[in-house]
Amino acid sequence: MNASVIARIAKIVPLAVVAAVGVAACGPTNGGSSVAASAPSVTPSATPGAGAVPTTPAPADTTTEATPTTATPAAEAPAEQAPAAAAVPAKADTKPATKAPAKPAPAKPAGGIGITFNGLHQGQKIQVGNQVSFSVTWKNNDATGSRSVAPVVATQQYEGAQCQRILSMAKGTLERKDASGWKAMPSLSQGGGTDYTGTGNDAAFTLAAGESRTVEYRMVLDTSNHPGRLLIEADAVTPSTHQVLTKGTVTTSVIDSHRPTVASATKPTPLVTGTTPTEFTFNITSPDGPGRLRPTVYLSLPSSQGLTGQDVTIEAKVGNEWKSFEVTEDCNGRLGVAPAQLDGAIKGNPVTYTFRVGLKRTPTAPVGIEVGAASDGHYSAATTLHPTIQH
Repeated sequence: MNASVIARIAKIVPLAVVAAVGVAACGPTNGGSSVAASAPSVTPSATPGAGAVPTTPAPADTTTEATPTTATPAAEAPAEQAPAAAAVPAKADTKPATKAPAKPAPAKPAGGIGITFNGLHQGQKIQVGNQVSFSVTWKNNDATGSRSVAPVVATQQYEGAQCQRILSMAKGTLERKDASGWKAMPSLSQGGGTDYTGTGNDAAFTLAAGESRTVEYRMVLDTSNHPGRLLIEADAVTPSTHQVLTKGTVTTSVIDSHRPTVASATKPTPLVTGTTPTEFTFNITSPDGPGRLRPTVYLSLPSSQGLTGQDVTIEAKVGNEWKSFEVTEDCNGRLGVAPAQLDGAIKGNPVTYTFRVGLKRTPTAPVGIEVGAASDGHYSAATTLHPTIQH
């Protein structure tokens, strides 16, 4: 073989080898078995080298992002015909995006008239009969301008009022301190209408923006008021028109440390209409002793029964005798004996009383007899007795 032939073979062999490798890697294009398929299988090493392909590919990791890879062309091809690298898209981040918190809008200053109580606080205890001093401040919270204010203070409807037949109004006195001194208000309570809103006209004032005015008050709750929750209200009222611009309230607790009590009561005997009165005995006490202690006895039944004082008899046992008393109607519509009627009638300082109550007409509704006590204007809670009524 001459030198020129050998040189030609040396040039041809590398191209043949490259062609064979390309065929083995890609396999036949006519559906036949590839050369690599008929060769013995080779187990890959634990750590494959660069370009090594494992027999079974591992599943993709779902907790981390996938790394993009580039495909290798089957055969050498001109640069302009080389297939583009197939990029594997990165796994989307499933974590929600954190939104920056919005900055709160600056608070706008509140306008209008502000009302503040001084010397009175929520839940404050007020003893009946004692004077309570306090003040109220009205402030113009507007940024500009001025407002005219008539200061008004009064108590709302009271659950412990002695008289509750029409309106439950606390009894007592209220005074306002003006430039000339203390002035008595027409009423401590608001009552049932709007007349109370005009009680501040003669003390009206004008407040510039940011300006305030404080007014002093003092009040005394009458001893006849029973314990309960009392709401005291202060209003900013427009002078002359009596329009309430705003209001403030404070809830107080009325107490009575001098209140008498009914210690015990016997079961009443049967009542026979027109002939036999019911008889009962009850015992009363007072923290202040028996000096001014007096019993109270009232008949409790619906007003629809139409009974009057002429239809009821009430007697008290004085010594060994029965003494009759006039039956009158109180502010709650009850028929009975007022404590004042017993002053001087029952001598000494007894604390145990025996009464009997009779009816001349038979009521159609159940009858209750409320027994209680009074001591120097302080009243006990009532104890109700229920006699059996026979015809």
